[in-house]
Amino acid sequence: MLIDLDGTLTDTADLALKPMKDGQVPTDVSQIRIFPEAISFLAEATHLGFNCIVVSDSHPKYVNPIVNEYFKEYCIASFSLADKPNTFKTLAFLQQQGIDITKDVCYVVGDSWLDIELGRGLKVPTVLTNFYEAREVEVRDGIGDYIKNIKSGSTYFACSYSEIVNILQNPLQNLLCIEAKFSNSISIKSRKPRLDDITAGKLTAHRVLARQSQGECDQYHATEKYFEFSRVDRRREILLTMRDAIAAYLDCVLADVSYSWHIFTYVPDKQTTQPANKMGELFNFVAEHFQQKQSNLDCYSIFEWNETVNSSTRKQPTSSDRKKFVEENLNLRGDVDVRDKNVIILDDQYTTGATADVLVKKLRIEGAKSVLFVALFHLITNVSSNRLCPVCSASSLNKLLQLKINKQTGEKFYSCVLPKYGGEGCGYSDSGKLCSVCLSKGTSRYMKVKTNSQTGEKFYSCVSPKYGGEGCGHTESIE
Repeated sequence: MLIDLDGTLTDTADLALKPMKDGQVPTDVSQIRIFPEAISFLAEATHLGFNCIVVSDSHPKYVNPIVNEYFKEYCIASFSLADKPNTFKTLAFLQQQGIDITKDVCYVVGDSWLDIELGRGLKVPTVLTNFYEAREVEVRDGIGDYIKNIKSGSTYFACSYSEIVNILQNPLQNLLCIEAKFSNSISIKSRKPRLDDITAGKLTAHRVLARQSQGECDQYHATEKYFEFSRVDRRREILLTMRDAIAAYLDCVLADVSYSWHIFTYVPDKQTTQPANKMGELFNFVAEHFQQKQSNLDCYSIFEWNETVNSSTRKQPTSSDRKKFVEENLNLRGDVDVRDKNVIILDDQYTTGATADVLVKKLRIEGAKSVLFVALFHLITNVSSNRLCPVCSASSLNKLLQLKINKQTGEKFYSCVLPKYGGEGCGYSDSGKLCSVCLSKGTSRYMKVKTNSQTGEKFYSCVSPKYGGEGCGHTESIE
């Protein structure tokens, strides 16, 4: 377990301590407040079989005295990573310690987006902690910036050490509910992409049920499921699996007596949406669940798009543009009465919350009370891989490859993203799979995904010079 220091083990998210953290003045450990249960937590993690390593972006002159004073018994090492989330340096340090995270269960635990992006770059599960209330916002670390830290896309979220222990003991049951369902487990967990607002007794709440990753991430993210859900040839099975996850979460919401929910609805599909009735079909499956339970929740469509709309929310470049687009084109149906009603809205993707903001505003104008906006997938921040583009490297350019997913096929690939797709790269791409033959000869060469022109079957190929590559010609089937 790679665990952050400040704000995670020690209650030191304070700018007054910055000179010590930067190594500019000697560290006075008597001024360092550790969280009351930090030591017992490390002891319990050790008992569960975890080797605990402190990874901090503070100076060694600050980190080492604190670890030696308070945590030496349970931490096998400490590592000062000034440029966290540098995965290259982290992997090199772990190698020096004789640790191979590809063969061990590994978690990264911390209170900042820096910790989460480190874990995502290492492709291991992450836990974002929330043990304190920041007094100031620290721009680089994201201290006090709730939205930025949440959007970094942690696997888990914990407000106490006991919650982390529960995660370590029951990792699948603590996943976001859609991610858990696709991992053959059951969870009712959601996440707040934004803090709840209660004004004049009216709740505004945003929730997400899975992560849509850009770039590297742990194995639990549901990005492939998002793209399959959005394809014309999507399987009925994926809709039913998502239905079960959504229903389990909403059953929990309805069981909470704090609020009585009256209407369950969704952001409808435009006439041009492909697949047709994309959200409507899933909504109907969920609505059937509540009808079979004889729930008092009214399930029906209350919004409609203008017939003349010819674009989409996702094509709008900024949050303000998205708000304007939704404001002008998505309206409450004239025959719907939401006065004094509490409404649950289901949508497919959450980016900035622009759609939610506009729909909540429209509902409140018509007299609605509390609103719960539930999105299936949260588009989290991009994290580049720790792989350099070989083509750019040959030209002495250090460009990191990004993990991408083919929207049509769902296949993953690494890309040195071209400027026309928002990158600065050369366009090189590969599958991310190493050729076993070349590797046995001491050469690391990545294979390409190819298609058999006769059978249509896809396979991995270490492309030979005959076909424009530099490989040995070895091929492997794709399982």
